[in-house]
This record gives sequence, C-alpha cells and structure tokens, in this order.
Amino acid sequence: MKPLDDSEPTEVGPYRLLAELGHGGMGRVLLGAAHDGRLAAVKQVHARFASDDDFRARFRREVAASRRVSGAYTAAVMDADADAALPWLASVFVTGPSLGAAVRETGPLPEAAVRRLALGLATALVEIHRVGLIHRDLKPENVLLAEDGVRVIDFGIARAVEPAGSAEPTQLTQTGWVIGSPPFMSPEQAESRELTPASDVFSLGAILVLALTGASPFAGTSTFQTLTNVVQNAPDLSRVPAGLRGIVEECLAKDPAARPTPARLIGLLGPVPPAARVWPPAVHALVADQQSRIAALLGEVPAPTPTVVVPPPRPTDVPETPARPTAHPTVHPTAHPTAQPAAHPTAQPTVTAPARIPAPSSVPSPQEQPRRRGRGRTVALVAAGLLVVAGTGVGGYFLLRQDPGADRYRTLPTCQEANPALPSYERQPERDFSVTRSDGPEIRCSWTTGRSTGSKAESAEIWWNLKVPTGKQGEATDRQKAEHAAQSADGATADLDIGDEAYWAVVSEGEGDCVLHLRDSNLTVRVSVTLRTKGDPETNCRPEAVSVARSALDVPVLSP
Repeated sequence: MKPLDDSEPTEVGPYRLLAELGHGGMGRVLLGAAHDGRLAAVKQVHARFASDDDFRARFRREVAASRRVSGAYTAAVMDADADAALPWLASVFVTGPSLGAAVRETGPLPEAAVRRLALGLATALVEIHRVGLIHRDLKPENVLLAEDGVRVIDFGIARAVEPAGSAEPTQLTQTGWVIGSPPFMSPEQAESRELTPASDVFSLGAILVLALTGASPFAGTSTFQTLTNVVQNAPDLSRVPAGLRGIVEECLAKDPAARPTPARLIGLLGPVPPAARVWPPAVHALVADQQSRIAALLGEVPAPTPTVVVPPPRPTDVPETPARPTAHPTVHPTAHPTAQPAAHPTAQPTVTAPARIPAPSSVPSPQEQPRRRGRGRTVALVAAGLLVVAGTGVGGYFLLRQDPGADRYRTLPTCQEANPALPSYERQPERDFSVTRSDGPEIRCSWTTGRSTGSKAESAEIWWNLKVPTGKQGEATDRQKAEHAAQSADGATADLDIGDEAYWAVVSEGEGDCVLHLRDSNLTVRVSVTLRTKGDPETNCRPEAVSVARSALDVPVLSP
C-alpha cells in the first residue's frame, strides 16, 4: 500500500481515493472510501482497454453477473461504471493478507487450517458458478485470509479482456496479458480450450498443495515448462497429508469430467469445528498488522496488537505478484442499534442474517411515519398504489409505487417480512443474504417446500434488487433498465402480465430448473425455482416461477 501522488485523481465515481493497493496487467487497485465511510477496493482498468468498445460491453456483462455473486466467502461487488473514461469496479474491502503472502511470510498452513480454507473456497465457487461465471484466475493472490475466514476476489472480471471471437488468451497468445497464473491454470486453460467450472476446481487443487507444502505442484524453471507440467505431468503430492491427498488428486485430474464439483467437495471435506481464530497465530498477526496500517492511513489510533511470534519465512516458489485489496467484510446496517453478533466461522457457509435496509432518507414522509410504527390489521392497499411491507420484529419498510413515469420503489422488505408471500413453502433462512451497494440494496430470500406435497417445486429463491432514487425523476429506473438489458443479452424474452419487462435466463449448474428476471420500474426481481421431478421447464417450472414472481411483487400488507 502506498500513498497517492498529489498529481493523481482523488476520486473514482463516488469513491474518495486514499492509497494504491497494487497494480497488474488489467489496471490499478486503489483503496477508496464510500460516502458512508465504508472502505472499498476500487479496480481501475488500463487505458488500453478503455478505448475498446467490445471490452466495455464485455466488462458491463461480467460486472452485471458478478453483482449476483453472494456468500460469506467472496468479496461482493459494490459498484461499477463501464462507461467511465477509465472503467472501474469497486468491491468490498477485506482486511487480511493474500494466501500467497501468508505462505511466503509464515510458511505452509497446518492441515486443519487448509481443510477450512478448502471448504471456504469450494463454497465460494458454488456461489460464483451459480450465476454462470467461471473465475478463470483463481490463484493464491486472489484468495484473502480475513480474520474470520477466506475471501475470494476478482471473480468474473478476467473474461472482459478476452478478444471477441477468440479462445481464452494466455501468455502464449496475447502479449503482455495473462488470464490465469500458469502454476494454477487448468490443462484446458493452458491449451486455450473452452473452459467449464471444472477449470476452477483444478486451480483450487493447486492452491491447496501450495498452502500445505509452500510450493506449487506444477512450477517449472520457465513458463513453458510450467504449462507443460500442468498439461502433461502428474503432480508430486508426496508432501500432502494423507487426510487431504485423495481430495487434491481428484481436483487435479487432467480430465475436467473426472474432477469433483464444488458442492461435492464440500461433502468430501466434511464439517470442521467452529473456532474464534481460524488461522495460525502468525497469520492473525499479519491481519492485525494490516489493520494497524489502515488505521494509521486513516489517522486513527489502532487498538493494541497482541504480541505474536512469527516464524521466519520459509523458501517457497510462490510467484511474487502485486498486493491485492484488503479490508473488512460489509457490515449490513440495521434499523435498530442492537445488532446481531457475528457467527463464528464454520465449515458450512457463514450466513449473514437478513439485514434491515435503510430508506434513502432518514426522515420518512408523513404518510410513511404511522405505518413504520404500526402493527395490526391487514389492508389491501396494493390496488390503491401503496404497498407497505411489515412483519413481526422490528419496524416496517416500504415499497412505494408512484406515477408510472417515476421511480416507483423506495425500499425493500426483509426476508422475514416477505415470508407470507409463499405460504405453501417453508423458509430457509440459512441461505438468506443481504447487501447494501452504493446505488441501492439487494436481498435474497430462500424457501423450500419441505414436507408439503401440494407443490411441484422443491425450492424457490427470490432476489430483490433496488436502484435508489437520487432525486432526478426516473433516473433510478434508467439505471435499472440498463442493467437489466446487459444481463438479458443471452436470455429469452418473457411476455408476462406483470412488471415492465422480463426474460428467462440461461440456467447454470446448481442455479435451479428455471430462472426468471423481471424488472418493474427501478426494482428487479429474480426468481429461481427447482423442481421435485425434472421435466420440461416450459410447462413444469416456468408457471411456478411466474407465480412466485407475482407474489414477490404483491407481498401481503400489514398496517395499523
């Protein structure tokens, strides 16, 4: 991390720039601060990409997909602008060293820590692949060791630099730019063949070997030798502990079809016990040192750092690469000062409790005030144009429909408040997710039919994504419309009697049997339905998805 020169810009989009975190083939990574004080890792691409209209279109599509990636083990995308003079993307800032830096400075990790690392990486890949992305550059420098667990960064963005109509570029095919790090590429990536999610699983296996032994299983004396090892030679796993060797061998199979899926990996790795400190003391010392440096940059007095003996670095062949963004996970604001305590990391995905998403203004309108406080009888106000969402627990939130030409929606319900929308389903709160981005909030709520036999569906998932109005009439709707258009490029238009426009998305592995995206003004609703019995999605799945989407827009109303 280094200070910015006085001659450099002090802002990128809405983010105030504080320091440079690193730079590489795609551009620079900067530490930024949002208007609410949250820190962000802001990646600004090189000018050579900015002049390429095809790059901007690919960048826009990849960012749109990356925004849908959630989960406890990824650094969520907060904001992006593909139309800026230099396109940029901001993600949650995570405090912690990269895995590569940690191994270089403290040596290999113990088997128990690597098992926890593997579970986090597999869980992250489940989320990344769920939205149709392939990471393409999973390597030690894109894996951050935060205080409470692992975070994967830079997912989905590498493909934006792929030349139109070409195979995946590598160091052999595109001078000056490598998509993927040779010691951690899959054989199909090294040979510029078509990639599938299995490519990321191969990279995961190579990362585990490095974490356990301090060395890449394929590193050679040259890039050509390294790629030859990846494609042709069996890795030396003699130093990999027996408890993980079989799993690593499966991940490093040359045939993509022979590798386990990330979901199967989670089952193979099994649960690990909860822990307050998930890494060895030496790694936590690196996290604390980084926190102190960030505090010094911000002019804060850091908390006392516990004395930890850090072993001398061990020789490794971890490639030296620029430092990656580091920071803390997003803290979701709540409607009340009492916050839920953070859950201890476990082998299962850490679940963020559904957060209350704040309204764009701290002062509710006179019409809203009594309904925020109220609890009681149910009234049907949807037809009258006002949909008030409230529930048991803390205060209510509003979906306010205005004139047709205006931004109709102002805030979102919580998953608890939306629960009555699907009475024939049972809630799955452990899969709920919420995030507040710079341009508006987003929540995901999950249901299962459980023991119910009255539905053909096995489960349903609803995303609500809101673009918050900024004051200029219709501006938030325009932003939502542009994002919807970018996401729908590969989908099939859905002609429905609800919302302004909709499309059926191309379904990725693990994403459900049909996925509907529906935009209504400045609100987007995404519905994913998984069937009990597989069949024709056109007749079996899509009608249920439309029904769920209709319920998502017509949440039951509670008011005084």
